[in-house]
Amino acid sequence: MESILKILEARTSFNAILQIGMDVVILVLLALVLRVKRPRMSPKDEDLVESLGKVIEETAEISRKFEANLEKRQELLQQITAKLDERIQEGRQLCARLEHLSRVENERAAIVHSSNAVPGGHTSDHQKVLALARKGLDADEIAKRIKRPVGEVELILSLRKIAS
Repeated sequence: MESILKILEARTSFNAILQIGMDVVILVLLALVLRVKRPRMSPKDEDLVESLGKVIEETAEISRKFEANLEKRQELLQQITAKLDERIQEGRQLCARLEHLSRVENERAAIVHSSNAVPGGHTSDHQKVLALARKGLDADEIAKRIKRPVGEVELILSLRKIAS
């Protein structure tokens, strides 16, 4: 039995060596065939390859120009966005100022309304005081003309100054 195993082992190693030798020979032959048989291009094929190369170069140039154009447009959009943000902020500030002025004006109107609504029915006296003051008369002269105390006339004029 041992002798059969020795024969099989010897045969197996011989087969392996033979297989490796055949693989090496096939690889060498394949390398020679590929080296010797390089494909040759016809002049027509060479022209085609050259024109395709030019097309690729032109496409690359167009691509570079397009990318540069896109970058410029992106910068412009960023500048426009920044300006719009500034304008929005200015608009918000203006709205806040208008709201403040509106509140102040409403408060002044309330003061004027309350100063005109004097108890005792002297609203016409207030109007007379204000009309005479607009003509340039001082508090003493106004008090003499409408026959009211000077303090009352001064109070009416003071309220009017506060309201305006």
